[in-house]
Amino acid sequence: MLNCSQQILCTISTINPYIMMRRLCRRLWKDKFWKHLGLITLVTYFVALPLLSLRYRYTAYDKVWNKDKSHAQEILRRVNDQRIKEAQTYINAYGEMRNGLSLPQPVNIGITIITVSRNRHRLDQYEPKYLTQVVGKTLQLLNETKHLKLTYSLFICNVDDEPSSYFELQNLTKIVTTFNRFPNSSSRPLFQRSVDQTLEKEKEDYIYCGEQAFRQNVSNILLVEDDALPNEDMISVVDHHLFSMGLGKTGPHQSNITFIKLYHPDRLLGFISLEKERLPELFCLGLILTTCFVKAYLTIYPIEANHRKIIWLGFFVYSCLFVLAVGRQNFTALRRISKYLYQVTPAPSCCTPAIVYTKPGFRAISSYLKSVRCKSGFGKDTAIDKLRKLNPKLKALLIQPNLFKHIGMYSSLRDQVLDPFIV
Repeated sequence: MLNCSQQILCTISTINPYIMMRRLCRRLWKDKFWKHLGLITLVTYFVALPLLSLRYRYTAYDKVWNKDKSHAQEILRRVNDQRIKEAQTYINAYGEMRNGLSLPQPVNIGITIITVSRNRHRLDQYEPKYLTQVVGKTLQLLNETKHLKLTYSLFICNVDDEPSSYFELQNLTKIVTTFNRFPNSSSRPLFQRSVDQTLEKEKEDYIYCGEQAFRQNVSNILLVEDDALPNEDMISVVDHHLFSMGLGKTGPHQSNITFIKLYHPDRLLGFISLEKERLPELFCLGLILTTCFVKAYLTIYPIEANHRKIIWLGFFVYSCLFVLAVGRQNFTALRRISKYLYQVTPAPSCCTPAIVYTKPGFRAISSYLKSVRCKSGFGKDTAIDKLRKLNPKLKALLIQPNLFKHIGMYSSLRDQVLDPFIV
């Protein structure tokens, strides 16, 4: 028989964390499942995902490859040239068949493109023609999308302070109703505007365009910046979701919605965020993939029931890391399969490339914008976010994935060419 001290030593040795961990590791290593999972993990994270990141952005491996920005700019220009050609072809055809057509009255959604000339050969000789692309694509979608529940009209709001030299716009005004904030004579100041002055003008332009659009007998407006290109399904998705939100009803406004964002920078749409829906999405996707992986594994390697919890836990950790590495943006893109799968969430802060405003919503936004002055670090989007914090009753939503693509490499704010990996 063991004496008391020997029993105590035996007990201590059995509960020693180091000894327990070593025994557990030996046991796990002998288990085929962990060898299989280890092999799968190595192939996934050191072969498959790094190769996947060469084709798709917003993965965890974006910074692994040394991507050539100058080469990316050349590719984006070639793509831009192709879009210009397609848009110009459609605009020419549309101009010929437009004769005799009349706009529906009243209109549920007035799509208003806010435009200003870009580059003007200050940076190089390239003509990006973003307005031509956006107008062409929008006209195409409005005319080719079937079974719409709402009515739409298209406007251009020209806020260039030297409209007489904005040559790209001149042919477009013949087929699209255009508002001009400034007279046709040159009113550009001789001195270069500061960033503060530019941001203040941008805010005033935004208010002007929204107010002009609402004077056209429209119930709601979609304010679009001229470097925000609509996706192929933009009209069908907007039509479905806005109608379901009650924005197509006539009479007094039935909705308490202030605005609905249709675009948010992709780089800000990842899982690591303060937005409430992001982490639950991560774990839900992890659970779905875990169920699929466990089912497939147990089909190939039947295992006793008492070991299945360990298998499930192992695959759950693997799946969550896999989802995180692939990126929320790439998983969210799968929702593009159908307009019914698009997600509506509370709108995060930042950025105004494409926003739908209700009439009361825009009235509240414009009233506040008129009371503040924009400056460096306090643009119109920051001011709108501040108003939302001051008045939590303002309901702002975001439809995901994005219904627009930001194509503007030439910044109208700072007269510079942007990083193509930010665009």
